Amino acid sequence: MSGAKFDGADMTEVVMSKAYAVGASFQGVDFSNAVLDRVNFGKANLKGAIFRNTVLSGSTFEEAELADAVFEDTIIGYIDLQKLCTNTSITPDGRLELGCR
Repeated sequence: MSGAKFDGADMTEVVMSKAYAVGASFQGVDFSNAVLDRVNFGKANLKGAIFRNTVLSGSTFEEAELADAVFEDTIIGYIDLQKLCTNTSITPDGRLELGCR
């Protein structure tokens, strides 16, 4: 998936495990009710992506663009959350939904 373009795709209820999506584009993608297990979203464009009721276990977002991403009811481990909260592109609303301090 590295460098691929999935902008606007409907990925509701998708199950991704150990995917390498570095530098890929997922602008506006709906990941609602998905399971994203150990997906590497490093440097990916996730502007406006929807992670509603999504399981993000072990997934990484290093240097990913997460402006306007929705994290409503996202299930994420504490350590993964700490790493995700360091991403400065997450909007204040996104940070509130995630519970970032």
